[in-house]
Amino acid sequence: MRHVPTLLARELGAYFLSPTAYLVLIGFQVVAFLNFWELIESLARPQVEFSSLRDPMSAYISGSTPFWFAVLAAVPVLTMRLLAEESRSGTIETLATLPITEGEIVVSKWLAGVVMYLFLLVPFALYLPFLYYQGRYEFDTGPLLSLGVGLTTMGMLFIAIGLFFSSLTRNQVVAAVWTFVALFVLVVMSLLLVVFASERRWSGWADAARHVAILHQIHDFALGRLDLRTIALHLSACIFVLFATTTLLTARRGC
Repeated sequence: MRHVPTLLARELGAYFLSPTAYLVLIGFQVVAFLNFWELIESLARPQVEFSSLRDPMSAYISGSTPFWFAVLAAVPVLTMRLLAEESRSGTIETLATLPITEGEIVVSKWLAGVVMYLFLLVPFALYLPFLYYQGRYEFDTGPLLSLGVGLTTMGMLFIAIGLFFSSLTRNQVVAAVWTFVALFVLVVMSLLLVVFASERRWSGWADAARHVAILHQIHDFALGRLDLRTIALHLSACIFVLFATTTLLTARRGC
């Protein structure tokens, strides 16, 4: 993996030389501002106390519909070109002739996507010190740190999924569409499965579906429930998808 830093710098440079990355960053800045504005409005409402489930701080990101729509749109845009563009332009064949492994290519592109994803989350964190120091509102940082861990491992998995679909085609739009569909199933359809199982009173299936439902996972992280099983699930699924992508590139080189 000694070539990964060089390849990572190359991928990050390609991101920031494209206007797409800046448009996505600006879009997330707008979403972060709207989320923070809604948080201020919620905290300003006269209420005696908030329960742990209704605390606006717990719903700052996890309960934000604009945030989830932004993630579903941003991840396909960030990952669609990673391997699809290399295949379309023929530079993937050039990389294959260099003394680097398919694993190094996959890991470097995945890391570049993860770094860009983390950049998207930065605006959400930047507003919180103003709330603490200027608004004089004291909040527990533990659940926020737990939420940050959950969003990071979730993003690692999402970027790996986008990279996998980018490796399947030379068309960036096709890669983006398939990535969006896969993430939509993970985020939305898994939640519907929980609701369906709960309505049928299939308690076992409902508990299993709740464990794999992304929205439930992130909501639990936002409440400070740092479940190591969920982190292990994210990381193991991420490793499996990266392994599948590496295997696919290796098979193409052997053809």
